[in-house]
Amino acid sequence: MLVAVAAYHDLKARRVPNTLVLLGSVLAVVLSLSMQTPSFRQMLEGAAVGLMLLLPFYLVGKMGAGDVKLMAIVGAFLGVKGALVSALLAMLAGGILALWFLAFRLGNRLPYAVAIFAGVTGYAVMRCNVPGFLYLSLQGV
Repeated sequence: MLVAVAAYHDLKARRVPNTLVLLGSVLAVVLSLSMQTPSFRQMLEGAAVGLMLLLPFYLVGKMGAGDVKLMAIVGAFLGVKGALVSALLAMLAGGILALWFLAFRLGNRLPYAVAIFAGVTGYAVMRCNVPGFLYLSLQGV
């Protein structure tokens, strides 16, 4: 739900509000500490992976800081494997979104939170519907 709200804001204003990122951070920590699923360590590892996956794009000026922080929040909730798969799917969705923006001349500022939302949604669908044998290559992650 948090990623959907971020995608909506990004579509409307081309930015992810810091209040939303802060809310997601607090919620991830509270859930981790109260339910221990994921553990606090797993939450931190997932957040670090989510952050590091998109940080290079921010550093070269091709992505906004809100998108990077949002991916860190996704990693905090989904863990390392969820962050990796969601980011990969988000990058695929981002490519499609970029082509759409080029084809219809919609500007050069992509609402990348929409791509992150697509990546997280794709990960959730895969987790629920894909047979376990397809996850063998990701078991060590």
